[in-house]
Amino acid sequence: MAAILLPTVALANGVSETFTRTSLLLILMITLADVCGAIFERLGMAEILGEIYAGILLGNLALVGIEFDLSNLLRSSEFMVYSTELALVLLLFIVGLESDMRALLRVGRNALAVATTGVVMPVALALAAGAVLGFGSGVQGWFIGAMLAATSVGITAKLLGDNGLVDTRSARVILGAAVIDDVLGILLLAVLASVVVSGEFSVLSLLWIVAKALLFFVGALLIGQKLMPSVVHIVSLNKHSSVWTGFALCLALAFAQLAHFAGLAPLIGAFVAGLLLDDVDFHVGEALQKHRLEELVKPISDIMITIFFVSIGAQVQLQALLDPRMLLLIASLTLIAIFSKGVAGYAVRGPGFDRLGIGFGMIPRGEVGLVFAAFAFSHHIFDAQMYSALVLVVLLTTLIGPILLKPRLQRF
Repeated sequence: MAAILLPTVALANGVSETFTRTSLLLILMITLADVCGAIFERLGMAEILGEIYAGILLGNLALVGIEFDLSNLLRSSEFMVYSTELALVLLLFIVGLESDMRALLRVGRNALAVATTGVVMPVALALAAGAVLGFGSGVQGWFIGAMLAATSVGITAKLLGDNGLVDTRSARVILGAAVIDDVLGILLLAVLASVVVSGEFSVLSLLWIVAKALLFFVGALLIGQKLMPSVVHIVSLNKHSSVWTGFALCLALAFAQLAHFAGLAPLIGAFVAGLLLDDVDFHVGEALQKHRLEELVKPISDIMITIFFVSIGAQVQLQALLDPRMLLLIASLTLIAIFSKGVAGYAVRGPGFDRLGIGFGMIPRGEVGLVFAAFAFSHHIFDAQMYSALVLVVLLTTLIGPILLKPRLQRF
């Protein structure tokens, strides 16, 4: 009865039905995501798992007789659609912000070898499994492989940090390789996204897309590094810390739009914007605040990214799991995800490394893998069944990775 009367009451008070519906939806999504995230953290798991689980609960209420189609509400609301796209931009901006390119150059050949192996093997094995099992042909197969290539930096880094092992040799290889994985994965996304948008699959068009992506990366970084110190100096004339939140958001959006104009995915521009700011020192008031930029962006990013992860879960259709073929797909891809990253640890050369532990540390997929899934689903590359299966694969690797890594930490 209350649900029926709410729009009427809202209109009587000069509030639109859209505002009321969207506000109630936001309250429900954020509250349940916070509760589930806190529960999962108490259980020693990543908070994003709880947020995705909240979305799965809300998106599958029909299974328990509650007629509430959250997936349709998310798709029909322009605000929710834009919020999800903005969250993707912020997510890649933060990944870029946390990626220190100079540090990557210092971690040496071992991190690069592990990262390269950890990208090539999942893609190759996913394409092979698709050919054998009859799923994921063409661009779809490449998107599945790219999803499995991404490694979650945050999940493994948190486990290593909690155990005081971040500065060990094996940990540095894991963290360096995970960041390189993300960079390679985002380059792969640039290529795949451009193929999807252009619809061209010829060798020449692929080479042009790769060249364009590399030119955008190099050009934006070179020009940005020349101009960014001056821009930062001008912005720093304002002594309020809030100006940096707006500046960071506008920079991410501006570079996302530049990437779009260049025929690339906007996410690529947001990632480059994060890389640019990561290398710049700036002041807020009297104190150096470079290390706090992530905190200044958090008021916006936390809410937007929570909405993104809930919407990711809401699109999962649990009834799809009743299909034995989907269960086979989930089991096969989970095994590929674990094996391909586990083997990547053995690309390390030299004494004093826990190779198996390094491989286990690369297993969790997370934010970047989910970005691939969301992009492919929104562009109709994945159907609902395939999307649901792949999100569950990401969840399983995020659960299994830390479980396998914990016993190996004493060898670090």
